[in-house]
Amino acid sequence: MVMYFYEVQKISPSDAPAALVKGTGFLAFGLFMILRPNTVRENLDRFADRWKQGSWHPYRMPVWGLRLAGAIVVAMATLFFLIAYAGFNS
Repeated sequence: MVMYFYEVQKISPSDAPAALVKGTGFLAFGLFMILRPNTVRENLDRFADRWKQGSWHPYRMPVWGLRLAGAIVVAMATLFFLIAYAGFNS
């Protein structure tokens, strides 16, 4: 916990725009995973088919698993927004 506060003091205003963009991207992807998990599953499956045949496919993951992963991604987005907030206020 002490290391966290030490690292937060190193955040500069130049870090804030990148963190804001990353947070927005994570938030959009996470909400899309929560609201439209079947679409995410189909797109990831299509990508996996083109990338490597016979590999693991997200269609084996249940819908609730994709929604849980989306909630985790939204939680990660809040961390990027916290970094942006600290950057803009330093």
